[in-house]
Amino acid sequence: MLRAVTDNSSLPDYPCTQRFGDLDVTFRRMAAGDRDRMLTFTRALPQEDLLFLRLDITQEDVVDGWIQNIEIGKTVSVLAEHEGRLLGYCSLHHSEILWTRHLGEIRLLVGTDHRGKGIGGELARQIFETAKDLQLLKLVVQMMSSQRYAQTLFHHLDFIPEALLHDWAIDRDGRTHDLIVMSREVEEAH
Repeated sequence: MLRAVTDNSSLPDYPCTQRFGDLDVTFRRMAAGDRDRMLTFTRALPQEDLLFLRLDITQEDVVDGWIQNIEIGKTVSVLAEHEGRLLGYCSLHHSEILWTRHLGEIRLLVGTDHRGKGIGGELARQIFETAKDLQLLKLVVQMMSSQRYAQTLFHHLDFIPEALLHDWAIDRDGRTHDLIVMSREVEEAH
């Protein structure tokens, strides 16, 4: 039986700080008090990033739902910040649906000014540890085929393409895109 994460006992010690170039980046779990900071972060993203959001996390009710899922243990989100400013996040979403209870879905986003520095990879690594603690067997990520940077990042994290679904996703402007599903085994994470 998989378990929800509702406390910090099985996760890395938070907060923790690592150096990335000239930045000391602090990683910690997202909590209800981060609502306004998350909205500020997402609302400052460039339009091209917003086109591809699966959920419109620039909207208060969507972030409130996200926080509610964190509080009931269906989602774990780790934040990366520097001097109180949010740089990015990585979330692990899982459910108790019988057929897919062994899967966790990763959603990862790093602000444009901080991409390519290893912050996204570290956020993902911390989520891999959470997936192990949750006894998940496989991690999946979904993205539109035009999101080349995201595909490269997850390829470097040893995710492999599982499916290409034609016109499966639609962006905020109403254009359809092919959806790519990539996965990796949790035990292979390092």
